[in-house]
Amino acid sequence: MMFTADQTLFPTPDLVVEVLSTSTEARDRGVKFDDYQAHGIEEYWIIDPENETLEQYHLIDEEYKLILKAPNIDVSSFTVAGFQIPIRAIFDDTENLKAIQNL
Repeated sequence: MMFTADQTLFPTPDLVVEVLSTSTEARDRGVKFDDYQAHGIEEYWIIDPENETLEQYHLIDEEYKLILKAPNIDVSSFTVAGFQIPIRAIFDDTENLKAIQNL
């Protein structure tokens, strides 16, 4: 991959997390998904607060593969070494506090 002058100032992130809303869902699953994939962002999480689920995509052979879509298990990042969080902690204040205390 060739870097432009702008990318050396603002490099491509390894992980992007989007939180869906009614007004952004089509964009997050459409143009942003395609753009992140095309720019080689290795990991993309889509958090759906309405259904309380997390989708984890991993870039494999230049295409996103859905690794998990779940409401209630631990998710481990491919790009942030050692980062693991219970998905429930994203949606539940008590579980969030427990997860923070375990960091």
